[in-house]
Amino acid sequence: MAFPFQLSTDAFRQFDRLAFVSRRPARAGTGGEHVSRRPAPSTDFVDYRPYQPGDDFRRVDWNVYGRLGSLQVKVTEGRERLDVLLVLDCSGSMAYGSPAKLEVGAQLIAALAYIGAARADTVRLTYLGNSPDVHRPFTRRRGLPGLVQQLSTLNSTGLVDLDTALGTCIASEVPRNSLAVVVSDLLTPGHAANGLDALRARVGDVVMVHALSPQELEPQLAGEVELVDAESGAMLELGVSAQTLAAYRVRLQRWLDVTEQDCLVRGMRYIRVRTDRPLGTLVMDDLRRGGLLR
Repeated sequence: MAFPFQLSTDAFRQFDRLAFVSRRPARAGTGGEHVSRRPAPSTDFVDYRPYQPGDDFRRVDWNVYGRLGSLQVKVTEGRERLDVLLVLDCSGSMAYGSPAKLEVGAQLIAALAYIGAARADTVRLTYLGNSPDVHRPFTRRRGLPGLVQQLSTLNSTGLVDLDTALGTCIASEVPRNSLAVVVSDLLTPGHAANGLDALRARVGDVVMVHALSPQELEPQLAGEVELVDAESGAMLELGVSAQTLAAYRVRLQRWLDVTEQDCLVRGMRYIRVRTDRPLGTLVMDDLRRGGLLR
């Protein structure tokens, strides 16, 4: 299914001051806004330190020497771009909910791409569907309108094996020390443990944004219902009672706990979001509290 995604990039202005938080050194080249972990020439002054034999005399602050009579060297820090890979799950289950998880996920991806472009990060996108596709990287905001248009025409693609998709979504040109942000409902037969292992082996820093609809968290069902699997088409006839819903909530919480633990034990950050929250709240509150943004 396709969905209407009418969102102007003007709506992203509230995110202008945000930046990604990476657990890995930025390595995508100079010119970005992330502090470098390597020595690099820069005009960004940080501090002074005493002169040591071998230091470049051009870095000595002679005004300080005139006042204090000691040689002090200016310390600066380099700024580098961060490699960011944004991954959106387009499986059939993502079409569920009001609003659809795929719609909210696409808005989150667009907002994160905007934040990356605003910081001159190198941003790539890939969609988990029948054929994962890594798009040409961009580093400037001028690519955002085309991206929003592309996201607005996305379709859910039916059955997706997340184990396989997560393991193959990292193309060879994506650097090992990239930050990968995956937006998915993580609904797949069994657990996606093998896919998470493969993803973590290919990328040094992974953040899992787990999207859940209010209809999944708080189902409003009663009586005899027929449930249809959004990906496989399998049907289940079920009599829903208060006891059925109570058992569902227990099993849901158990699954959420296991899913979160699967991510955490692999060194991944895990952020759970509700799709009925406004985009600004998701970005400014949930993603910042989860440590993805600052």
